[in-house]
Amino acid sequence: MRTSGSIGSLSPKALGEYGVPLAGYALPTAMPAEFAAAWSVGEYVPEARVTYPARGLPVASLDKSPAEIFDLFSTARSAPANTYYVSPTGSDGAGNGTQGNPWRSMFKAVIAANASGQPAKVFVAAGDYGIFYNQAAQANYPTVDMAFIATGGRVVTGTWADFAAPTLDATYTNTYSFAYANCTRVIDLANVDRDGFHPDLKHVDSPAICNRMPGSWHQDGANIWINRADGAAVTAQNTRVLRSGVASWQVKNPVSIYLGGQDPTCGFDNQGAFSTGGGLHYQPTTLPASRKAVVVENCTFRYGGGVLAPLHTGNGISVHDLHGLALFSNCDSSNNTADGFNCNQASVANAKGHMITVNCRSVKLGLSTGQTTVAQSANAYTLHSDVLGIDLAGDYERGAGGTVRNIHSSLMWAAGSRFGHDNGDRMNGGAVKPTAVMINDTAQAWLDRCEIDAGPGVLGFYTDAGSAIRTRGMGPNRVNDVANGTVEAW
Repeated sequence: MRTSGSIGSLSPKALGEYGVPLAGYALPTAMPAEFAAAWSVGEYVPEARVTYPARGLPVASLDKSPAEIFDLFSTARSAPANTYYVSPTGSDGAGNGTQGNPWRSMFKAVIAANASGQPAKVFVAAGDYGIFYNQAAQANYPTVDMAFIATGGRVVTGTWADFAAPTLDATYTNTYSFAYANCTRVIDLANVDRDGFHPDLKHVDSPAICNRMPGSWHQDGANIWINRADGAAVTAQNTRVLRSGVASWQVKNPVSIYLGGQDPTCGFDNQGAFSTGGGLHYQPTTLPASRKAVVVENCTFRYGGGVLAPLHTGNGISVHDLHGLALFSNCDSSNNTADGFNCNQASVANAKGHMITVNCRSVKLGLSTGQTTVAQSANAYTLHSDVLGIDLAGDYERGAGGTVRNIHSSLMWAAGSRFGHDNGDRMNGGAVKPTAVMINDTAQAWLDRCEIDAGPGVLGFYTDAGSAIRTRGMGPNRVNDVANGTVEAW
C-alpha cells in the first residue's frame, strides 16, 4: 500500500507540531514560556529534539555535544594549561604525571593542577581506583577547572579498599572473616541482576546468622564476616566491600568539572558514595564571579549508601549550590539508598542552579536486597529550592517516596521521559504515598509527551495546593491523581 505521507491532510511534521508523537520522527521541543523566562544561563540555552521510535524509549539530542557545552564555560578540556596522566600501572612515588611516567592516583593530578593555578586535563587509564586513588582521596578538591578523560575502556572508582584473600573463619566455618571497618554495602562482583547491577549481599545481625545464611555479611565495627551465595572463597575480585565517610568525586570550590571518555566505549563507573552526599558530590560554599559547569557523559553512579547506624543515605549524584549549569548525558544514577539525581540550592546566596539530564536513567532507589534500613523519600529525580531542571528522554522508576519529587519553588520541564512505578516510603517509616510524579510546595512541572507507567495502588500525579503539573501531548493517567493544586494541559 502506498501513502501520500500525510494523515487527514496533515503532514507528520504538522502533527508533531500539534504534540502528536509519531514513531520514527524527531520532533523539536521548546521550553514552556514561563520556564524559558526563568532560564538564566546566557552561555547556553538548549535546543532539543526527541525521536519517538515505534518501540522502546525515546531518544533525545541537544544542538551541541556535552563536550562543546562544557567548552562554553571552560578551557580545561579544549585548551588546558596542563595535561596529566594517571594509570593503574603508574606510581605516585616514582611517577611525574606524564604519559610515559603516569601517577597511580587521580588526586596527584588535582594537587598538581591546584598548585599551577591553571585549568587542567587528566587522562585516566581504564582500571580500578578505590579509596586510596580517587580524585578526593586525602581530602584533595579541585580549586581550578579540571577535565577528567577516561581512556582505554571503563574507569571504576569508588569507596572500597582492596583486601588480601581471607581464610575461612575458625568458628563460623562457612564464612570468610578479616579486619575491615566502616562498611556500608557488600556487592557480588561475579554476578549481575536483571537491571545490570551487582547484587547486594544481605546484612545480618551476627556472625552466627551469617554462617548459616548464604549471601550475607556481618560487621562488628572492626571485622567483617562474608558468606557468598555461591559458596565460593571470598576475594577482592568477586566481592567488593564499600565504606562510608569517604568520597570518590567531591568538589567543594566553585570550579567547572568535566567527566567523559576519549570515545563512546570509555567512561567512569562509580561504586559507593560519600555519607549523606553522593557518588558525585558538588557543593561549593562561595559564589563564583562567573557561571560554572559540571558536565558528565557516559558515566554511572551506583551503590551509594547502605546499612548500619547511622544510616548512610548516599545519593548517586548531588549537585548543590552550583551557580551555572549541570549537564548529565547518557548517565545512570541507580541503585542508591537515597536519591538518583539531586539538585539543590540551599546555602550560597544568589547562586542559580540549572540541571539538564539527557537520555539518563535512575531506577531502584531507597530499596536494596542487602539493606535492613532504608532512606525515606528516595527519589530517582528531585529538585529543591529554586533550581531549574530539564529532563529529556529520561527513564525513572522504582523510587521510594516519589519517583520524581520536586519541592520548594523549583521548575521542571521534561520531554519524552518515562516516569514509572514508585514504592512510596511508608515501609521505611515515612508518609509519602507511592507516586510517579509528586510536585510539592510551589514547584511547577511541564511534561511534554511523557509516559506515566504506574500500576494500581500508585498515584500518577500529586500536587500540593500551590504547585502545578501541566501536560502536553499526553492522555489521562490509567491510575488516580491527587490534584490539590493544578493538573492541566498546556
